[in-house]
Amino acid sequence: MQSAGAERRLVAVLAADVVGYSRLMHADDQATLKALTERRALFGERAAAHGGRVVNAPGDSILAEFASVVDAVQCALELQRALAQRNAALPEAGRMQFRIGINVGDVLVDGAGAIYGDGVNVAARLEGLCEPGGIALSRSAYEQVRDKTGLHFTDRGKHAVKNITRPVRVYALDVPGQGAAVPRQGFFARRRKALAAAAAAAALIIAGIALAPELARRLRAPADASSAGIAVLPFANQSGDTGREYFSDGVTEDIIGALGRFSGMRVIAHSAVQPYKASMLPREQIGRELAVRYVVQGSVRQADGRVRVGVELSEAASGRLLWSERYDAEGREMFEIQDRIVRNIAGTLAVKLATLEQQRAAAKRPENMEAYDLVLRARELMARTERVANREARALLAQALRLEPRYAEGHAWLAQAELQRAAYGWVENPDEAVRRSEQHARAALAIDDPGGNARAHAVLGALYSFTRNFEGALAETAQAIELNASDALAHTLRGSVLLWLGRIDESIAASETARRFDPRLETNLAFNLALAYYLKDRHRDALAVCDSFLGRHPRQTLTGIPAVRAATLAQLGDAERAREAAAEVRRLDPFFNVDLFATRFVDPALAGKAQEGLRKAGL
Repeated sequence: MQSAGAERRLVAVLAADVVGYSRLMHADDQATLKALTERRALFGERAAAHGGRVVNAPGDSILAEFASVVDAVQCALELQRALAQRNAALPEAGRMQFRIGINVGDVLVDGAGAIYGDGVNVAARLEGLCEPGGIALSRSAYEQVRDKTGLHFTDRGKHAVKNITRPVRVYALDVPGQGAAVPRQGFFARRRKALAAAAAAAALIIAGIALAPELARRLRAPADASSAGIAVLPFANQSGDTGREYFSDGVTEDIIGALGRFSGMRVIAHSAVQPYKASMLPREQIGRELAVRYVVQGSVRQADGRVRVGVELSEAASGRLLWSERYDAEGREMFEIQDRIVRNIAGTLAVKLATLEQQRAAAKRPENMEAYDLVLRARELMARTERVANREARALLAQALRLEPRYAEGHAWLAQAELQRAAYGWVENPDEAVRRSEQHARAALAIDDPGGNARAHAVLGALYSFTRNFEGALAETAQAIELNASDALAHTLRGSVLLWLGRIDESIAASETARRFDPRLETNLAFNLALAYYLKDRHRDALAVCDSFLGRHPRQTLTGIPAVRAATLAQLGDAERAREAAAEVRRLDPFFNVDLFATRFVDPALAGKAQEGLRKAGL
């Protein structure tokens, strides 16, 4: 029943809170309180500028309402950008970051202007699902802004949240320069203890494959030289439909993959450039951060069955435009466009292209444009590493192969999808899924010979690692690197295989090479490198890798890197921090079993050395 003097209305609710507020107060309460007061004033100012108002600001939380969802989203985006700029001038320990959740719902407004109800509660739960600096929307909010802002959102699926009866579907807004607001996600289903150790390691590999496309590159320049380094930034979707983001992203990935097959240049991995999607950062800064001399930017517009692609190549340091061109096509002509873009960029950089390399760059394309579109949609789904998304992706890939049975990329991605479900425990019979994965990978290779298919080799390498055929895995990664010498994924996978074989120095070399191509240090790469450093008693290096990764992904839910961190701190003699790290491992996985950790090593002594540190930490 509605109380006297209260009214109901439909509003956009913005809820925000400070990340690590207790830690900041413990470190310096006066400075933290001063910073919080300044941030509250900023929230009030920005809300008012967008037609909203701050309703309440208890503790480290801020609650605001808006008549328009578009205004709420634009306000949140401006706030996160402004906060990021302020934090950039501060030491890392003193930075104050916010999470922001936005929901549209019915609220109850009392006589004092305070708001209550599920509309508020959902917004508060959404902000708890964000990364620091992130913005998350409910489905009701997303539906009202998806076609009105030109911003990019990622569907993060449904999440059960406290005190809300039904699961909430979450959409993460990509905040330029900061990445997406990524809700907390679990690892894979805990199905069988006998499978757990193998699946955990393989799942890390598969997650890396899902995030890094078939970067078919061939490197001949020195690894640390930026003279021929090039970054292809995510192409902008100008189709007026955010549902077509997968297409512009897919075109970007394919151009990266084809361009990378040429010698004489270092091509940055797609996963490393993705955070710069829709970024307003100057080219000079992007070039400096990625250590490249050249930057490619472009756009894709689809309308009435036609595709228009605009692309330009610039010198990063000076911003000087070296070349630009616009292409119009329909249907299968899209693939010729990609080849022309690659050849023009390479020519501008005065790269001498050998005939074999040109053949490799002109990878086999499908005759059917619809099949290509289906594969792009499946690729976007698989990057979520969610069971439902995997099932949807497999259905799309099967449809693509019905349209064009000899589509190599369709087979390669279906191979990956089958291995992904086996590694994450999403299938009753993982052996059957592994068999199907190998079957499709082999089909891709048979279709693409003699040029080869780097993704298919990478999937086979991951498959063989999953089944503990480490020598087979090494052979496949060697093939992938032969096709693709600057492929961060292939080097990461090779580092993993060498790690389990006990060839620790070689593993470190492979992982460090991968890190040069993908500076963001994804989960599997960070785990490989940190554990290898630990086993070589390079404990300071191991700790630096763990802290670097966890600093960027404080809400990740896997136990591998936190476990290596706990063991490393124990070996360094930092007992108190080691116990805290061990407690974090237990929080992430109450059933964490030291005896199962690192049991994939061929040499049991190496597993014992890893487990020794965990026990010293109190696990």
